[in-house]
Amino acid sequence: MSLDKMDRTILAALARDARMTWQSVGRQVHLTGQAVATRVQQMVEGGTIRGFTVVRGDLRRYFITVFMDTPQFDAFEAFLQSHVDVESASKVAGEGCYQVVLACEGDAGLDAFTQALLRYGRYKVASELRRVKP
Repeated sequence: MSLDKMDRTILAALARDARMTWQSVGRQVHLTGQAVATRVQQMVEGGTIRGFTVVRGDLRRYFITVFMDTPQFDAFEAFLQSHVDVESASKVAGEGCYQVVLACEGDAGLDAFTQALLRYGRYKVASELRRVKP
């Protein structure tokens, strides 16, 4: 889907505050609330917007690079989908095979996840010290 200037402006407004009503967004971008809703729905259907979520600030975040030992990609991706503490996961090119963001209450959650992860391969972990940009 090709984005025009208005779509990018709507996305910027929602990135600042995803809880805004369509009418509030519309006032900022000079459209009706209904027109904003239509554009947002088109961006959802086109894959530009993949979802709406809450990012909790009270959890520790760990950035895990996964190095697969076997080509069990479908099984590993199902494992990631089923794990509630996985905030995001991406198949990557470069160092590692996957980049996983784990958001949990502390080291016990990290330990449990990485123990389960060992059946798929090796990993390295970096911890978030503080969030610079939400």
